[in-house]
Amino acid sequence: MNKDNTIKDYISKAKIIINDDRKLKKLIEDVLKKLKDLSNDDKATSKLNDSLRIFIRIINAYTSKEYTYVPWKTICLLVAGLIYFIYPVDLIPDFIPVTGLIDDIALIAWIYDSIKEDIDNFLEWEKSSK
Repeated sequence: MNKDNTIKDYISKAKIIINDDRKLKKLIEDVLKKLKDLSNDDKATSKLNDSLRIFIRIINAYTSKEYTYVPWKTICLLVAGLIYFIYPVDLIPDFIPVTGLIDDIALIAWIYDSIKEDIDNFLEWEKSSK
């Protein structure tokens, strides 16, 4: 399976989950639990943790209608990233310490870079609304 098909599959799943509050909340809870279980000692894991927490804050602000300046494509990518993190079709199994997270880290970093402008706009909004 190539990366483009994988992303499309996860975006399709994301569109369904976004429209179901219960499923979206469960997904976020699962991501937070998995993040808690990871070690924060490694720089890559720390960056993954930071990125996923930003994704969750954007999704929560969007779904609560506090911050709606996010394109639909961005929301779909964010949720797809969370889905992948929780239910990956990993090339490297996650049970292999740190090495097993390489594909997760790569995909989350790719999503982050792809929507960096939207993330920066959200972070600015978040900073000014406190």
